[in-house]
Parts: sequence; structure tokens; C-alpha cells
Amino acid sequence: MILIKASRNIMSGYKIKFNGLDRIYSCYKGELDQAARDVWRTGNVLMGRKKVDSELGMFEDLVANYVGREHAIGVQSCTDALYFALRSHGIGPGKTVICPALSFLSTATAIKRTGAHMKFVDVGVDAQISDIKGIKADALVYVNLYGNLADYDRLKQYCRKNKILLVEDAAQSLGAVYKKSHSGSLGDISVLSFSPTKNLPALGSGGMILTDDKEIEEKCLALRYHGVNGADIDYGYNSVISESQAAQLNVLMMDFNTLQDRRQQVREQYSQHLKRLLNVKIIDTQSNTTGSNHKFVILCKDRDNLKEFLNKKGIETQIHYNTILPHTKYFNNKESFPNAEKISKECLSLPIYPHLRKNEIKYVCDMIGEFCGF
Repeated sequence: MILIKASRNIMSGYKIKFNGLDRIYSCYKGELDQAARDVWRTGNVLMGRKKVDSELGMFEDLVANYVGREHAIGVQSCTDALYFALRSHGIGPGKTVICPALSFLSTATAIKRTGAHMKFVDVGVDAQISDIKGIKADALVYVNLYGNLADYDRLKQYCRKNKILLVEDAAQSLGAVYKKSHSGSLGDISVLSFSPTKNLPALGSGGMILTDDKEIEEKCLALRYHGVNGADIDYGYNSVISESQAAQLNVLMMDFNTLQDRRQQVREQYSQHLKRLLNVKIIDTQSNTTGSNHKFVILCKDRDNLKEFLNKKGIETQIHYNTILPHTKYFNNKESFPNAEKISKECLSLPIYPHLRKNEIKYVCDMIGEFCGF
């Protein structure tokens, strides 16, 4: 038998990568490695059947306390979290859910998975969910896109008046604050993501449901592990964060405010450099909020050429998102959503992470300025 050893030292080819998870790992390597090894030594690597004294239980408590919720349920992904959140409130066939036209695919597919009818609505120029008046629905899922916050008070007032379940998709907004309330505490129920690109990244995958309702917590716990706790559900799943990943997330959660402060500094440096350019517009959060700085998104009418130019200069960028949800093959909705369509054609996400260096930020901005002829 011939064994071929693949090289683990794969370079991206970029001077500046879009995702800085490697730098976070380098910074916390000793603590992250130790946390995982400590779990592996115990042999107790999955503890998702019930609330127990475990790394996952500790992580749930840390996040619940941070955002100001009574209960937190860690699951395998934010997609599962959103699906479980809706199912725990009886959303399924025969129900209608409002969904913004601009978001990551998983927002809409999680709703589709329930069997409910989906009503797409446009977003505003700030990429947050816009006009919802006059729509009859059973639930509204709103997304704090790019880590910026939607007008929560307006959504809450409308949903309470019309007896609509309000679900906060906070996958991108952990660390953001609406007035004095943390994202994750807004709405009747909230969901989070800990995918490797997020502000609090797992070295794998993870999501979370946040609620103040004990009965809903019990249903979500049942949904995440086959209904073994006896809650009243038809069937459940196997959707658990491993103990080693939870232990590593605990390490990063302990230093989360420091990571957030660094993200804010990166954003301020970008804004300072780019404010001189007339060809680009920065998508920002509302004046009465503090965003999580999950993404730094600019709008440029010549977006595709700018992206190609930056790529040639060694700068990795991404587009979030170049096809709006209703127009994907999964939904094939031909309606027009003007603001969402415009943003999808002009948006470009620049690298933003805690350990991005000042000279790298300046280089990115200088190259954008060169493209714009500044």
C-alpha cells in the first residue's frame, strides 16, 4: 500500500485573506489546544442529551448571560437553530413566514424546511428588512445583515399588534447592541451562528437558540437530541455541539469583548481611509445602534471590476450576496425587490477581523483608491 501524504501547508495565494481565523488560532493556540485536549482526556466528547455540568452547558450559560436571555440551547448550526426555533412555536405547513429578500441562503431554506409558506419582502437602502405593513403572517424572521441592526422597535410593535412571532436571526450580530439591549435578546426568540467566519468562531460548526420561555427551551432541547427529554414533539434530531468545540468557544467567549474592540478599531480605520472616496459607499448600522462589525461592506457600481482588481493585488474579497433569495433556484420567485437587487449588484465585503494589521487596512484602501482614480 502506498500512502500519499498531502501537504497541510496550503497557501491561499493572497497577501490579505478574507477570513482571519488562522490568526485567531495563532493568538489563542495554547489555550484552544489545551481546552480540546482536556475534553478528549475525559472521553466525554458529546453531552447534548440534556442540560448537564459540561463545557456545552457552560458555554450556553456564558452566552445567555452575555446577551441577557434566560435560556440558551447550543445546536450544530444556525440553520438548525432557526428551524428548531420556528418548529418550537408550531410553525409548519399552513403557516406563513415573512423573510427578507437579502440574506444568506440558510435563512430561507430553514424556513422552507418547516413546510411553511414564505412571503419575501424587500430591504431598505441599509440592507435591513423594510416594509412589512399589510402582510398577514404567523411569523417574521428578520436578519441583522452584516452585523448591523434592523429597526427592532418598529418590527416589535407591528408583530405584537398583529400577533406575529418575531424571530431574530442574529447569526451575524453577536456583540451588536440596539439602544441598551444586546442582539440575541431581541424578538420572541433569537438564533446565533458560530461558524468559522463569525465574530465568535467555532473551529468547526455551531449555532444557538436563545429564549426566555422555559417550555420553548424544553422543546428545543428535545429537537436537538431525538426528543429523549420527553417534551411534546413529533420527532427530533442529532444536532449537538461537541464538548471540545464548546470548550474552545468558552476560551474565545472569555475574551470576546477584546475581539470585538479590535473589530471596531479595524472598522474605524477603514472608514477613515475610505471616506474620501466618492465612488464607494459604506453600509453602516443605524445611529441608535452599535453594530457587531461582522462584515465591512461597501457599495460600488463597478463592483465586479473592483473585485477583480483587488484580487490581482492580492486582496481577497467576497460578495454577500450576489443573488437575492427569491431569485435563487430554490424559490424561483420572479417578483421585483428593487433595493435588495441593487445591493446585490453593488455590494463588496472587505476583510475585517480582529488581527488585521494597520498596514494591511491601508493597503486595501490605497488599492481601492487607485481603482477609483483617487
